[in-house]
Amino acid sequence: MIGQFGLVQLFQEINNGYIENISINLQDKGYNIAALQNELQRNGNPMQNDEIEELVEKQIGGVFMNPRRWTRFNIMIVSYLQYCRDVNPWSLYESSDLIFKVYADLGNCLNDDSYPLEPLVFLFKDMTEYIVPIARRLDEHHILLDTRRFQYLSHTSSILSKLFNSIKPTRNVSEYNNNNNNNNNNHFLPNKITHINQLPKKQQFLLNLINKLNNIYFRIETPQLCSNIFKNFKPKTMIPNFQTYPIHEQIEFRYLLGRYYLLNNRITNAFHQLNEAYYLFSLINITTIQEKNNLERLLKYLIPTGMMMDKIPKFQQTLQNINPKLSFMYQQLRQYIRSGSIKGVMDWLKANEEQLRRKKLLIVMLEKLPMITYRYLIRMLIKDYCIPVGSNKLHFDLIEVALRKSIEDASNDISDSNISIYNGIHRSKNVENILVTLINLGFLKGNCYPNLNVCVFRKATDVDSIMPSIYERHIQIFELNPDDSWLDRV
Repeated sequence: MIGQFGLVQLFQEINNGYIENISINLQDKGYNIAALQNELQRNGNPMQNDEIEELVEKQIGGVFMNPRRWTRFNIMIVSYLQYCRDVNPWSLYESSDLIFKVYADLGNCLNDDSYPLEPLVFLFKDMTEYIVPIARRLDEHHILLDTRRFQYLSHTSSILSKLFNSIKPTRNVSEYNNNNNNNNNNHFLPNKITHINQLPKKQQFLLNLINKLNNIYFRIETPQLCSNIFKNFKPKTMIPNFQTYPIHEQIEFRYLLGRYYLLNNRITNAFHQLNEAYYLFSLINITTIQEKNNLERLLKYLIPTGMMMDKIPKFQQTLQNINPKLSFMYQQLRQYIRSGSIKGVMDWLKANEEQLRRKKLLIVMLEKLPMITYRYLIRMLIKDYCIPVGSNKLHFDLIEVALRKSIEDASNDISDSNISIYNGIHRSKNVENILVTLINLGFLKGNCYPNLNVCVFRKATDVDSIMPSIYERHIQIFELNPDDSWLDRV
């Protein structure tokens, strides 16, 4: 089996424009790699680096029917042959330098648009799918390997980032056709794009590249680096309509953008992006385990974000079907919020602290949920004690009694040793502060008179006219980022 492939056939394929066998994937191309290693090792007298370089220079002239000599491509082929010669199939760590050298050199080829890149783009895409799990596995053992934390994923991100920075939109047909020397590309018209296959291959790969890069940034705990990627996506793409991209890539992009906004406390934008990703999920037939896992991953951020907007659409039932335990957990939280129980909300956050902290949700939920809970508490008081008797006044004494029951702070005093992020702020004596905050946020239409110990609001028979929708108030106060408008359905 090993003797069926060798250097002669490899060079013939390269010169004929066939590059599928330039693969470092031992699972898919293991036999070919083993055959090349056997030939390069020469029965214990391995071919030296300068010999490999000389062989490549001699065997490879023009590339992909182009007579120009391509130095970067030749360097990549040299790296590939060095990988085949020295790879240890039993040690990923020993082979890691060889693997990443081929990957980096392939990336360098794609950074130069003056050569025909089309055949290399999908080779790079396939290699990226192979490289990222390898980098993750190596980083998971960084202590044992005595390497830096996230060393390999960081290196992978640097290669992807260089490629992203090299992508620019082609503005005319002749420029695109001249660079690729391919008569089949004459149909390409930048202003009349209706299908992604009309684009140059680098442009087809753009959103996939962005998602890969942003996923790595989140994994290596540097999500702020995503800002530059999100900001430069539209200027780099040649697609005027985001919906032209494959739907799974659209979902992944919106999910990552939503998480980015959530980390930056931009709840309105986060909910919009995550909710749009959920809508896109509803358009596909979810059949694979990976799709179900991706949907669950999305809901783990969408549901708490929706709660911070006081918006819980039908996706709660979807989560019930996928993860009943997690669904019940959030149903408990929703019940505490709607019943105005600050103690219940704080106990829930404390009980789920580790899980929320891992997902970077704890602090933002700790900040946003109490005011929503207070709003429901005051809403119940107005509905049950004021509207039935036609009163438009809510006395502080009544509110304090309700707060004492909600917070369960009978003494209002907590010793220093018992203070935590869950009980250090909320006090039943803070009636005025709570009312003023609700009024300033627009959650309560009224006026607070501390000297009279009363809150006055408009006379109404409908409590919703006194306490507007939290979701609508969020939309009014915190507008969506206009730079994202091109992502939305038209």
